Amino acid sequence: MKALKRTLCSILICMLMMTNMAYAMPAISENSVDDDLRESVLLTDNEKTSSDSTNNSMRGIMLSAGLIEITNQEDGTLHISVDTYAHKIVDSIYQTVFLEVWDEKKENWVQVDHWDFEKSKAEDPELTSYHVGFTVTGCELNRYYRARAMHLVEWGDEAEAKVTQTNGVLLTDHAV
Repeated sequence: MKALKRTLCSILICMLMMTNMAYAMPAISENSVDDDLRESVLLTDNEKTSSDSTNNSMRGIMLSAGLIEITNQEDGTLHISVDTYAHKIVDSIYQTVFLEVWDEKKENWVQVDHWDFEKSKAEDPELTSYHVGFTVTGCELNRYYRARAMHLVEWGDEAEAKVTQTNGVLLTDHAV
């Protein structure tokens, strides 16, 4: 079962990379920076939620939008919510969520864990959206965490993907 999940995740990542290669990137001028190139920032202590969504102007053939949100629940846990929307009925929706922690020594994000989710047309004949929300426990307190998600839809032999990424929120076990 573990090998199957690992294989599915590898296939999804390959599909994401191939999908990105299939579409031309918009020209980046000196005055504009593409949203996909933005850096995550560490939010202030009193900001306990960060979210991200794909830009509507980048709507695809089938994939309308992807959203991700991470929240410090102020009890030592994080809540992650991820949504994927298609504007037509699709065969499958896949979501991979990555949790990352800020490493002050490396000054970079380090992956802590990841989760794969899937919903098919067999489960929902009118499949146009998929929501997953879950709580993460066991993370080190007083560290910054961010969530990234890969949103992928499949219909027939075609697939389309987008990526979302939050800013870093400080995990605490009390109100700040």
